[in-house]
Amino acid sequence: MALFNGVHYVLSSSIRAEWREELSDLLELQGATSAPPHTHLIALTGSHTQCEHHGYLHVVSEMWVQRSVVLGRRQLEQYYSPDPTMIFSGVVACATDLSPWDLEVLSAGITSLGGQWRTALTRDVTHLFALHAESDKVLALFQNSSTVVLMLTGRIFTALSLQYQTAMHFASRTHMAVLTPHWFDDSIQAGCRVPEIPYLWPNSEVMAQVTMGHNDIDVAEGAQSYPVGIMNEYLAL
Repeated sequence: MALFNGVHYVLSSSIRAEWREELSDLLELQGATSAPPHTHLIALTGSHTQCEHHGYLHVVSEMWVQRSVVLGRRQLEQYYSPDPTMIFSGVVACATDLSPWDLEVLSAGITSLGGQWRTALTRDVTHLFALHAESDKVLALFQNSSTVVLMLTGRIFTALSLQYQTAMHFASRTHMAVLTPHWFDDSIQAGCRVPEIPYLWPNSEVMAQVTMGHNDIDVAEGAQSYPVGIMNEYLAL
């Protein structure tokens, strides 16, 4: 059965003209149709809220289409809302070598603001939080290990010490961001999802600044703009 069989889509005017043809081609190649009655409204991330539309429509971001195609499985619509308050919509997160308290804060924040949390590293993870790289000895051991192929089949690694190296090995294939937890903190404080690049391992600019005792990186540059009301509510918890 085609990936988007049964999907009757309409594209929001929030999606730029140059993206519309690409999205339509992806959808229709996988069995969707633009004929009514419509079941899905596809909008730009951060542009729509569910309450703006009748309840019978699934209102999803363009990321819903892209991630469904990449993973070869239709993703649950509820995790790909274009609602501007759901700043972690489309994020599937995991963490390695963090304290139980940090894990609780990260998982609660990610899931309450539209994302998903995984207790172990799976193929659908988009963001892996890590405080530091593993030692050269662990890296050498891991690179010689045949167990690395398990990642491609979507099977779970329960050994947290291997998660960072697994993610780094496959980051270019899975488009996974392996980054410091500061990305989460700064996104919460900014009320928007800030760009990942300054936080990415193995050369995290933000972590370098933290190590030096200051942080003069402009994390808001290029960030998506979202209302901050829900951020204030979250921070007050």
